[in-house]
Amino acid sequence: MHYRNLWLILGVLYISFILAGSLLRVPDISIMSFEYRDKVIHFAMYFILVGWFVQLYQKTSSRIIILAGAILLGMLIEYLQGMTAYRSFDYFDEIANSIGAMCAFLLARTSFASILSAIDSRLYRLHNA
Repeated sequence: MHYRNLWLILGVLYISFILAGSLLRVPDISIMSFEYRDKVIHFAMYFILVGWFVQLYQKTSSRIIILAGAILLGMLIEYLQGMTAYRSFDYFDEIANSIGAMCAFLLARTSFASILSAIDSRLYRLHNA
């Protein structure tokens, strides 16, 4: 990848976004209105997180560390939320986080793992045309 450092920085910013959105008091912006929307959002956040980083690290051992780190991050955030006066600990949020992370991990051996590389190549060609 030509812009690997950029992708890493964006990944770290995404982790910061997850932390801020999970631990700060934020207004409820309901863009979806169905019973388990919160769980869908948790699934998606951790799917994107692991999906992003498995594209940057090709070794299986690195990908396992990414998966474990994401699951641990979700657990830590849930415990920290339980310590606030305005958030609560929820086992089902942690389950949704973990399932999202595992689904992205399982897709790492498919063409899913080449999306970021394809974007990187196109940007490089446009920049150097």
